[in-house]
Amino acid sequence: MRWLEILVLGIYAYEISGSAFVVSAMLVARMAPMVLFGTVIGALVEGMDRRRVLIGACLLMAGGALAITAASVLNVMSLPLLAAIAFLNGLGWSTDFPVRRTLVGDVVAAEYLGNAMAFDSATNSATRMLGPLIGGAVYQWVGLTGAYAIATGFYLAMTLLAVGLTPVAARATAPSAGLLRRLAEGFAYARGSGAIAGVLIITVLLNFFGFAYAAIVPVWAVESFAADPVRVGLLAAAEGAGALCGSVSLAFFARAGAFQRIFLIGATVFVGALLISAKLPIYALAMAVLFIAGVGISCFGAMQSTIVLNACEPSYRSRVMGVLAACIGAGPLGVLHIGWLAELTSASTAIAISSAEGLVLMLLVVWRLPGIRR
Repeated sequence: MRWLEILVLGIYAYEISGSAFVVSAMLVARMAPMVLFGTVIGALVEGMDRRRVLIGACLLMAGGALAITAASVLNVMSLPLLAAIAFLNGLGWSTDFPVRRTLVGDVVAAEYLGNAMAFDSATNSATRMLGPLIGGAVYQWVGLTGAYAIATGFYLAMTLLAVGLTPVAARATAPSAGLLRRLAEGFAYARGSGAIAGVLIITVLLNFFGFAYAAIVPVWAVESFAADPVRVGLLAAAEGAGALCGSVSLAFFARAGAFQRIFLIGATVFVGALLISAKLPIYALAMAVLFIAGVGISCFGAMQSTIVLNACEPSYRSRVMGVLAACIGAGPLGVLHIGWLAELTSASTAIAISSAEGLVLMLLVVWRLPGIRR
């Protein structure tokens, strides 16, 4: 539903406004809570029952989707209202990441952590493929109302699944330090590890210059290929399909000695493939290269949390995962950047420029921080 929402938001905003920048601003609203509150949430939920936190996040997103459905039925929907509710649903997203992945780290033995994270990434990749496919088709057939009615049902189903989870106590006892102190300790711990610091910096770069491209896929598809909503969804789903294949392979074959190499190669392949696909004139060829980009992002995504969790003492995991969530939250600024470029030039040119910038800066970081290579 996360990826269905992102695609539907983009298509609806472009139909209403005709502006690439407005489309990117809608995704900024959806992603902003990650950068604003990701670190705070990671420290705040430390020692809490993570199952209950997930239940609360699912209920919040179900309520947001229901509100959009109702506003659309009553014909009072507007872009500002849609952005405000998207922001609230983004709060659920920002809670989900540090809580869910820390929970995986709590229950999985260290030698299997890379495989477990790859399976987690595989589920994310599968939905990143299915969400746009469903979203594009549903939007074309039943519009905004139908898309968010479906989202409401799925978020409620997620709530029931979260209720059914077996409670797992955090390995660390509930912290006695105050929230601000825990935040400071989380940043200090991350800064003191070369591997973690490298992962965090590359995460910022990849989300700012690379993954932000997802915000203007609807604009790119319409401008370059005159695509209808179904074909927009297919183009957006191509990267998810590649990520699914890559994640499943990693789940079986990833080994601890190769985590950092997999991470760096995946990040490089992702932005490199984006750079190539941006100016391809043939729709099917662009889809094929985006599939390769998806394989790269699966390697990056699975190893990102694995490296961080492996390098952390259990008592610091929730805090440092919150810092990681905040780094992922650099995406909204990247979305504004790529939306501004698309408004000045075109969506395809904006993707090409942004991915080229990210590739150069990422290679510079790898050169300057040898710890991430080892």
